[in-house]
Amino acid sequence: MSRLSLAAAVFCMLFMTGPVSAQQSAEFELTLDLTWSAETTPFEFPAVGHMSSLVGATHNARYVLFRDGDTASSGLELVAENGRPATLKAEFAEAKRRGRLDTEINGPKLDKVPGRISVRFVANEKHSLLSFVTMIAPSPDWFTGAADVALRTGGNWINTTSVTLWAWDSGTDHGTTYNAEDIDAQPQQSIRLLASPHFLTKRGLVPMGTATITRVGL
Repeated sequence: MSRLSLAAAVFCMLFMTGPVSAQQSAEFELTLDLTWSAETTPFEFPAVGHMSSLVGATHNARYVLFRDGDTASSGLELVAENGRPATLKAEFAEAKRRGRLDTEINGPKLDKVPGRISVRFVANEKHSLLSFVTMIAPSPDWFTGAADVALRTGGNWINTTSVTLWAWDSGTDHGTTYNAEDIDAQPQQSIRLLASPHFLTKRGLVPMGTATITRVGL
């Protein structure tokens, strides 16, 4: 092949693959606006309500961080009970090795509610679902977050979407108050929406806040 032909071939390859590659990944900003407070949920509200560090990942349909009616993994249990993400991150690493998960997401903690947590991340089209959690603190085993948020619809990246954040009980501790003693649940119960008086009022379940995912680049 002549130099001219080789150059033409390289140009064609770059021209053909460039626009496609640009669509294979996208950058997003995840923002949690936590409205949980003594005003929204006054029943036994703790002296200082706060949230643990945010942890999450982009993944495909073969990975599940949490789901109503399922039992919590060891990693989710430790986040929900004490805000420690190390075991969950190890589970992420194993899921990534199996091709089910791609980007690990690590956001800051919130020392006092209400408030906001924000973090940026990159997703690719093979792992275009988003899941994340953060501990409701103090609590026996309660958390908030979202699972399987679609970052692509109709073959295109979304521009923005919002999800309501609810309080969840991981089913790993029998405690029923914010500052309950550690009472390990044996057998482990299923994950479920927390419908205790702490979040259930005459108006219904009170949300923790809202998560907004916005495309910012790529």
